[in-house]
Amino acid sequence: MDIQDWRGEFAVTADTVFFNHAAVSPLPRRACLAGHEVFAERWRRASKDYMRWLALVAEARDRAARLLGAAATDVAFTGNTSCGLSLVAAGLAWQPGDRVAVTWPDFPSVRFPFDNLARLGVTVVEIPKHDGVVDMEAAARLIPGCRLAVASTVDWMTGAALDCAAFVGLCRQSGALSCLDAIQSLGALPFDASALGVDFVAAGCHKWQLGPMGLGIFYVAPAAAPTLATVLAGWRSMRDEERLGEAFCLKDGAGRFEPGTQDITAIAAYGESLALLEEVGMERVGQRIFAVTRGLAEGLAERGLTVVSPQGAGQCSGILSFAHPDPTGLFTHLEAAGVAASPRGGRIRLSPHFYNDHTDVARFFTILDAFDRR
Repeated sequence: MDIQDWRGEFAVTADTVFFNHAAVSPLPRRACLAGHEVFAERWRRASKDYMRWLALVAEARDRAARLLGAAATDVAFTGNTSCGLSLVAAGLAWQPGDRVAVTWPDFPSVRFPFDNLARLGVTVVEIPKHDGVVDMEAAARLIPGCRLAVASTVDWMTGAALDCAAFVGLCRQSGALSCLDAIQSLGALPFDASALGVDFVAAGCHKWQLGPMGLGIFYVAPAAAPTLATVLAGWRSMRDEERLGEAFCLKDGAGRFEPGTQDITAIAAYGESLALLEEVGMERVGQRIFAVTRGLAEGLAERGLTVVSPQGAGQCSGILSFAHPDPTGLFTHLEAAGVAASPRGGRIRLSPHFYNDHTDVARFFTILDAFDRR
């Protein structure tokens, strides 16, 4: 398909330059239709299509697993990123005096589930970040002696990409478990949990994965699974889930972390969002995102504006943040003129996706220039 056909999946392009996928993305048309179909079936037939819905869940799980670079049995659906990180925090057998290392400053959910362990005598150790870049030398000093180390794959403010292989490698060398918050990279950058050897991954689906809000995916590596207790258990956690047996017999894989009835509508929509990403191909998705961010970075530099996001190979992501003398005024102007962006840390954060193109870049700069000429 041509990029214009894929662009047509997103109605927002009719009147908005949407550079805000690091916040909440628009849903593609096919995802909306898939969710509507499930709602319509329930409206007309109650639960008579239940077996079809289960097939949709299985299909979405398979696609999520491919996106993660994992087996479907190692992937669970959760409510959001925080749910997945909280499953890790609550499921490990902590002892008083244990330590967990977290990258900081970072998005609050990276840290708060582990701050919540203070009542158990667990201490949070901060791995410093500088403008979003993890201090790997400090990480090498601080991770040894910790039970777990947690990091974001991409910084939510500056877009600095973590060297995930190096981070997970430090954890492995130190005997610590590793956990990644991948919400700002899954759907934008290639990811392979199995190749990385990471123990746990959590990611909400409403950003770069183009999925619904209130849905997340959670990966548990087979080798790490025995270390994680099932802190939420219900009928769907069991091997004989559809037979509703009386015996307590947990599933072997990540399915044990799905305790009860799921949001089938959201999962059906999410499955179609992933189908779109597969259709485009993650390599092409990344190439197109970087093409747009390069155009934005070059145009900003020409105007004397400082891009604070790292631009080196392996350091950049889909997020491009830049400084401006009047970020509050500029954000208000952009919003009123039909540019979706975010004010973050006193800067403007732009986050395009694969369907954005040169016309979006040109319109953005026309609107930016109009503000600076006032």
